[in-house]
This record gives sequence, structure tokens and C-alpha cells, in this order.
Amino acid sequence: MAVSAVLLAAGYATRLYPLTKETPKALLPLGEGVILDAVVRALEDVPELARRILVTNARFAPQFASWQQSRKAPVAIVNDGTEAPETRLGAIRDLELARRQGGAVGDLLVLGTDNLFGWSLGEFARKAQARRPDPSIALWEAPSREAATQFGVVSRNAQDRITAFVEKSPSPPSTAVALCVYYFPEPMLGRIQEFIDLGGNTDAPGYFIQHLAKQGTVYGLMMRGAWYDIGSLETYETVQREWPVAGGRG
Repeated sequence: MAVSAVLLAAGYATRLYPLTKETPKALLPLGEGVILDAVVRALEDVPELARRILVTNARFAPQFASWQQSRKAPVAIVNDGTEAPETRLGAIRDLELARRQGGAVGDLLVLGTDNLFGWSLGEFARKAQARRPDPSIALWEAPSREAATQFGVVSRNAQDRITAFVEKSPSPPSTAVALCVYYFPEPMLGRIQEFIDLGGNTDAPGYFIQHLAKQGTVYGLMMRGAWYDIGSLETYETVQREWPVAGGRG
């Protein structure tokens, strides 16, 4: 079955200022390249990948175009037209824009471009495809409940179906952290626009997952290996030190 990857890169990463004042987070240096190089390489073992679509904003679109040209990367770039954090569309609106304007076909594999992981994205896609037509999200086991308070956290039943989803709770129900790695089968893609039309919170993808889990079945698939969410200067510095060893894929 055909799969299209949507890479979310339209945020302004204000928590990483001044590094990201003039440079998008995904194009910050990492090893001999940039963060986005590692993200795109992770797509190489995804079965039947037909399209790669990156959605960004008007401020950083020229830099992503330069990256695309220098790498000769088969990535379609969609510009959401915003120029400041105050006017950002939010991840879910950007996702729907990318799907409609980027020529997406088949199922959607959605990635936050500030996520780096040492496990196989192809393995995740194959596990998610086995759960079609229901959507799936990738999970990571936090080392403690205290560490889990910084993220969206899920509870699951024995069949991996998500039974609860909370965003950054001071008392998380588990240590299963939801990553910005989603698999949305083609039959349910209309629910993205439906969520937007209902006035759902479109800023963070987790709110959409929370909505889906309340309305039907969403699977949470635990992936084993290193994972980094580059949301702060401290995490970025940690990634620069550890990624080539811990990731093994970048």
C-alpha cells in the first residue's frame, strides 16, 4: 500500500532562541549535516513510500528550498504562509495543508522534525499497517513518571489500544510517552479536517490523538531504543554529544 510521509517543520522553536531566531530547528547542525538529514534518512526503510512532504512557514521556506536543492532530496515543500509565532497555524492545520497541497497518496506517516530515534521507522510502519484501518502512534518508555510529566502520556490495554491520553500531566497515568510519530491510514484521513471544523486544539498533535482515542480505536506501539525530543537548548546539546552513538542511524 502506498504511504506518504509528512514532515512537520512549520514551528518557530522559540524555546531554542537565539539558535532558531534565523534558522529553523530542523536545519540546526548535527554531525556532518543537519537534524533534517537524519530524519529523512530514517524514512529509507519505510515500505512503499510514495511521497515525502515537508510543511514549513514563509520565514524559513527559502532555507528549506536551499537544503532540498543541495541534497537533491525528493521532498515536496509546502509553505503555510505564516511569518511569525503569533500567526502559526498549528501542527494539525499544517498537516492537513501538507496533505492537500503536497500531493499525498495512500496512508500518512507523520513525523515531527525535532524527533530523533534509534529504532527502525520501517518497523513502526509495518506494525501500524497491521492495525489498519485504525491509526497508530509510536511510544517511548520514560525512565520515570517524573520524566513523563514533560510529555503526552498514554495508558493502553493488553491489545495496545490506547485507553487514556493526557498532555503533560503532573500525575501521568503511566510512563508510556507519545512521540510525534503517527500512522494515519487513508480511510480515516477525513477526520483531520473534521477535528479542525469542530474547533479542536490544532496546536499540538497530541490533542488530535486524544480526540481520536475518545471517539474510537488508536493503537500505541512501544518502540525500543534511543529517542530525543529536541525542545530545549539542553536537549540539543545532549543530542550533539550522543546521537551518532546512541542513534546509530544519523
